[in-house]
Amino acid sequence: MQAKSMTQNPQELQHKAEHAEHVKRITTQIHAASNLDQILLDLHKDILSLFDAEDLTLFAFDAEKKEIFSKVPHIDGVEEVRIPITEQSLAGFCAKYLRPVNIADAYNIPELQGIHPSLLHDTSYDKRTGFRTKQVLTYPIVADNKYLMGVLQLLNKKSGSRFTRKDEEVVDEIAKALGIAFFNLRKSSKKNPTKFDLLVSNNRITQNELDQAIVDSRKGMSDLESLLIEKHKIPKLDIGKSLAQFHKCPYIEYSERTIVDVELLKNLNVDYLKKNHWMPLKRDRTAIEILTDDPGDLDRVQDIKRTFPGLNIRFAVSLRRDIAQFLSSATGQSDGGGNGRKLDENVSDILGELVTEAQAEATEESAGGGLDENDSAIVRLANQIIADAYRQSASDIHIEPYGEKRETLVRFRVDGECFEYMKIPQSYRRAIVSRLKIMASLDIAERRKPQDGKIKFK
Repeated sequence: MQAKSMTQNPQELQHKAEHAEHVKRITTQIHAASNLDQILLDLHKDILSLFDAEDLTLFAFDAEKKEIFSKVPHIDGVEEVRIPITEQSLAGFCAKYLRPVNIADAYNIPELQGIHPSLLHDTSYDKRTGFRTKQVLTYPIVADNKYLMGVLQLLNKKSGSRFTRKDEEVVDEIAKALGIAFFNLRKSSKKNPTKFDLLVSNNRITQNELDQAIVDSRKGMSDLESLLIEKHKIPKLDIGKSLAQFHKCPYIEYSERTIVDVELLKNLNVDYLKKNHWMPLKRDRTAIEILTDDPGDLDRVQDIKRTFPGLNIRFAVSLRRDIAQFLSSATGQSDGGGNGRKLDENVSDILGELVTEAQAEATEESAGGGLDENDSAIVRLANQIIADAYRQSASDIHIEPYGEKRETLVRFRVDGECFEYMKIPQSYRRAIVSRLKIMASLDIAERRKPQDGKIKFK
């Protein structure tokens, strides 16, 4: 018996040494992680490889919402799963009482009640995925032996038996490393607030996605706000709220209803304002309100104070594209600046020209003439609509005729939102529509079937 034991000792010792080295390598990776997502997502497989288990879930503690949450990668993104800290789930129970749970069958009610009378297994994950939970080993992740940091949960021992005492020892070692790492990451994250913390905390974007967007913007792929809006589909309002929280000032989104005090722009270079992303918006008895994308830029703040010496400055934050829209709307200049023209005056001039021809049109119609798609004013109006849509970065132009008794409405879609651009007298609806059809090489006589066309416009 002794000789047989001695022959097994070298293999056992080698296995223990390899296992200890594996555990050490994982704990080193945990301590080296630069953010929480790196642990919850990237180290999932490495930690699971220590155990004879089918799956593993890492939960982190959200101190503000008093919940634990995990992140699960998918092909099209990352899903976040949140669990309340109650007896309604094994992980929630573990987080509430800071007690490990090791059960042989998650669906065995007497076994669960033997641990706590109110303890239940949350079956929602099984129902959603088709996974059948059997054995569970759930272990609390704590710091300083008292502060909840999260929960580590192993699911289904591959051998079909209960998780062993050895499994519990290894989980305990990993949980201690995770507790230290989670605590240090929480401390470091509090030291360096960023402009987009609210987006991350509200699950609009993961920290990894935000970090990558910042890297992409620095490479010159696009500015950061455009990447967040267009690539990550984050609404402008959410970005604005995050900026407002960071800069501790109100957020103002572009709206055609917001009146800009154009007197404040009289002696200012609009090209300079667009390039530096700020503008005076309005003034009252106490201060001038300045719209900027970065109220924390000290050089810009000093420049603004030199521009308005002796006056009180009140800041509001806005997105760069909104500031450009405000400037374009207020001054009539295109985003390129320079020789821009008054948008409203141009359109008004053309419409005024059409109105003055109204009486002549009536006379001409009785003689078989009248305004048509080739009339100079109609041609200029169609061109002006397209040019103004381009200047305002519109993605769509809506021409909406409402019959003979209502004016034809023209709307632009900018950043997913439609707003009214102008109204055209009802008597010119057919002429303007026909003009656009001609520009797109469509059949102007066809009014029932949908048609596709393109306009090349310089």
